[in-house]
Amino acid sequence: MTLQGKHVLVTGGTGFIGSRLALRLASEHGARVTATGRNLEAVSHLQQAGVTLRRADLLDFSTMREFSRSHDVIFHVGAWLGARHGDAENAWALNVFATDQFVRIAAAANVARIVVVSSIAAYGPPNETIMDESYPLNTRQSSVYGRTKAEGELVAMSTAAELGVRLVVARPGIVYGPGSYGWSLRMVRILERGLPVIFGDGAGHAHPVFIDNLIDGLILAATRQEAIGKHFNFVDGPVPWREWFGYYARMCGRSPRRLPLWMACLALAAAERLPLGLSVDRNLIGHYTNTSIYPIQRARDLLAYEPKVNLEEGMRRTESWLRRENYL
Repeated sequence: MTLQGKHVLVTGGTGFIGSRLALRLASEHGARVTATGRNLEAVSHLQQAGVTLRRADLLDFSTMREFSRSHDVIFHVGAWLGARHGDAENAWALNVFATDQFVRIAAAANVARIVVVSSIAAYGPPNETIMDESYPLNTRQSSVYGRTKAEGELVAMSTAAELGVRLVVARPGIVYGPGSYGWSLRMVRILERGLPVIFGDGAGHAHPVFIDNLIDGLILAATRQEAIGKHFNFVDGPVPWREWFGYYARMCGRSPRRLPLWMACLALAAAERLPLGLSVDRNLIGHYTNTSIYPIQRARDLLAYEPKVNLEEGMRRTESWLRRENYL
């Protein structure tokens, strides 16, 4: 399926991933794109590419239902991403309930396909060396984000099967690149504050995906027949945390602060027993010390997907953006 001339709806279109997706759909693929979100002023530049912007809250289902009419494809990108979007109850509403509702909206509107953007966080703390798509999702993990992403996926797949919706789920790693607050600008800010970022020897794996590599994958998920009913990891490859933070350290001229693993474990033990307000937990330490990998072989085999931008080039583009915006 080609997206040329197709009517495409992007939820979360004012966010990092959604805005880049909307721009590329309109400017490179000739799609007729409607992007929804609350902070339309932040992405007013999308209108120059022909993107129609519509102000709407993710939980305003009556408005979203109206926007979805006559659309061929929905990319459901909008999500709860952390405490700034509310508490655990809000996380469930945005990542689980809203995802289920969008599948139902897609069914009612007879949408040809809906692509739901989830996360490798849905797997929970990695317990295996190889975390491919056959690994079960963890709906009991302590991470609110990961838990609700897992629940949202399972509900969406169940509803899609019930209503006959053509659903595809994308599970990206940590998405970075120009425009990223969480995994680009925030990395610089953490280093500038001198906070510990490397636990032990820093050999644990980060799992980044450059923004345009992810967008390539999402577009393939929306256009390839083989994608229907499947879920796909989208990760550029494992990168040691010391190398990941090393790139940002060189950008801002700061050395990454290391914390011996034994000291981190002591801090963890104290945080679990006393109300010290320490921002350390088992998930954090496990996140920074595990050496699992998330293969993308399914995406390669079924979608002919291949990341085009390697880490060095992705970081070069990210640094150019950070300097251009006077963040460095």
